[in-house]
Amino acid sequence: MIEITTLSELTIDGKLALHRASSSKELFDYSTDELKAWFHGQRALSDAIMVGANTVRVDDPQLTVRHVDGPNPLRVIPSSDGLLPLSSALLNDGLPTLVATSRKAGPATLAALRRKPGVEVVTCGETEVDLAALMAMLAERGIRRLIVEGGSTLLSSLFGHGLVSKIIIKHIPIISGDPDAPTYLTLSPRPGLGLGISRWRMDEWFVKGGIGVSVYAREAQPWTP
Repeated sequence: MIEITTLSELTIDGKLALHRASSSKELFDYSTDELKAWFHGQRALSDAIMVGANTVRVDDPQLTVRHVDGPNPLRVIPSSDGLLPLSSALLNDGLPTLVATSRKAGPATLAALRRKPGVEVVTCGETEVDLAALMAMLAERGIRRLIVEGGSTLLSSLFGHGLVSKIIIKHIPIISGDPDAPTYLTLSPRPGLGLGISRWRMDEWFVKGGIGVSVYAREAQPWTP
């Protein structure tokens, strides 16, 4: 069984980035050294780390442990069509990276990914990545703790499939003010995901480097108003 933890930075007005097309790295720049060390410590404690394909395209993340000493987690990127920028940092540094695609990914795309150093490609799903099947595959490989730093599309899919067991939110004291900036979850999730009311309890609240951090765990019982 994998413990899936989402770790996100949110502005006061609930945005994952300052503007619609801007990188979430801009919010990370407002973190203090203490918060950055804690944040990367969470990565070091995880067996694997996941972001979606759009985060790779927009942010070009490294997804490595840099602000503390510790091991790098396996990087997992679900991309239904496999069309990731071949110049991406995580496809060229030789560190272990698993790209999960669906069967609609073309042979040339798969071959280009497999030529990258340290990259493994697996197929999970017909027209889009089957996240539940991907989690089962990771569990078989010994992954026990997965941290997800993805955007609203990936987060909505994980919540919609009931896969998330823990939520960590860093509350960045900034107002984006852009109504088109991405929110924590998409307002119109894809049909069939079942994204609705779910009940969570706050396990922790603390301030790290001047930034508030809240930690939530899923309640076992169903939601009752």
